[in-house]
Amino acid sequence: MIKYLKEYRFYITLFFFLLIPIVAIDTATRRERDYRIYDRAILAVTSPLQSAITWTLDQLVSGFQNYIFLWNTRRDNLALLEENRKLLNSIASLRETQHENTRLRKMLQFQEKFRLDTVLARVIAKDVSTEFRAIRINRGESSGIHKDMAVVTNEGVVGRVMRTTKNTSDIVTILDLLSAVDAIVERSRARGIVEGMTDDVCQLKFALRTDDIEPGDVLISSGLGGIFPKGVPVGAVSKVKRKPFGITQEVEIRPSVDFSKLEEVLVVTRTLTDV
Repeated sequence: MIKYLKEYRFYITLFFFLLIPIVAIDTATRRERDYRIYDRAILAVTSPLQSAITWTLDQLVSGFQNYIFLWNTRRDNLALLEENRKLLNSIASLRETQHENTRLRKMLQFQEKFRLDTVLARVIAKDVSTEFRAIRINRGESSGIHKDMAVVTNEGVVGRVMRTTKNTSDIVTILDLLSAVDAIVERSRARGIVEGMTDDVCQLKFALRTDDIEPGDVLISSGLGGIFPKGVPVGAVSKVKRKPFGITQEVEIRPSVDFSKLEEVLVVTRTLTDV
């Protein structure tokens, strides 16, 4: 029997393939009747195959649809990420513009308060050497800036112009050892010279031991020397050390200007009282 099946397997297979469409057509007829024996036999053989084919086609269609969905989702995500990046950049730019406008508004109010003619300049470099504590600004001789002009911000005294070129100026700050600002204690009117000491601290030289100076006292420029306008904040007393002997006392000053965050300055070309 097996021998004959092997010998005539081609014809048997061909018979079944021809029989399946005939049975399918016959079973698809609209006439109401019960399944015959051969109908049941063929359905028993073909049902698992039909189920497998249907499941495979469903999986292929579902997989293709999921792929298209994921591809569209990925494309939408990339577009949203790009839009989000642009919005974040715009927000950062607007925030920076707002901060800059706030700083410039304070400088304008400072200029009006002290009745100064000034040139607004931006800090473009800082001296990193140990010899000088200086900054460079983007304005120079072409803007009417000359040596020894005072440089301030709305916070207080920055320093003075040390040298100039056509389009830049170097400013020696009050933190530099060569700096000297004649200042007075706002509360007691004690007087001294503010000189640089470290990268963030100054000292008040020539303050008499009998002068009334306490931590927290505010120092302002005295106006003497012809460089700095009178009344501009210089710093606040952070430490006082009185020796039991001598004629002076050691006074440490914390500058009013935060030099680590300095971005714009005002170069004083003249005070209106000079006119």
